Amino acid sequence: MRTLFSRLILFLLFLFILSLSAQPQDKKTMAPNFVAKDLDGKKVELKEVLGNGPVLISFWATWCKPCIKELNALQKVYKSYKEKGFEILAIDGDGPRSISKVKPMVKGLKWEFPVLWDESKEVYRKYHVLGIPHTVLIDKSGEIRYTHTTYRPGDEEVIKKKIEELLDEQEKASKEKEGEKGEK
Repeated sequence: MRTLFSRLILFLLFLFILSLSAQPQDKKTMAPNFVAKDLDGKKVELKEVLGNGPVLISFWATWCKPCIKELNALQKVYKSYKEKGFEILAIDGDGPRSISKVKPMVKGLKWEFPVLWDESKEVYRKYHVLGIPHTVLIDKSGEIRYTHTTYRPGDEEVIKKKIEELLDEQEKASKEKEGEKGEK
């Protein structure tokens, strides 16, 4: 019994330390593609969403208060940048007991971004999500550019800055492409 308790404490300590880390991705990692259903049952595929601009994936659940706070803050960021091609995909990981709370909660909080179901936790596994909220920012080409686990007020400002950098890169690349066409 004592060994089991010790292992549990070590596991919780590991999760706590992991949640404190907010390290940007250093090496180039491509985002795994996935297909998930939105709240209306429509299939959404990541690779189809990526072509427009950066995509932020937020892994969350209804029982996770920091998740709700983060997504409320990200709603404002979404409104600011959605016209520039930015998208948020909020991936819900609620289990069978709480999944019925998702749709009413999203409607009540007036989130405008797509919320997707991940009942089987397939997307969570593909992205190696160990704790929530877990945020992944992906550029237009599908490269993971930033990851973050947990939420503290102000984290959305870091994410906002990362989004602006990606949108600036995207705009610069577009202008360079136009310049190349004009020279030919």
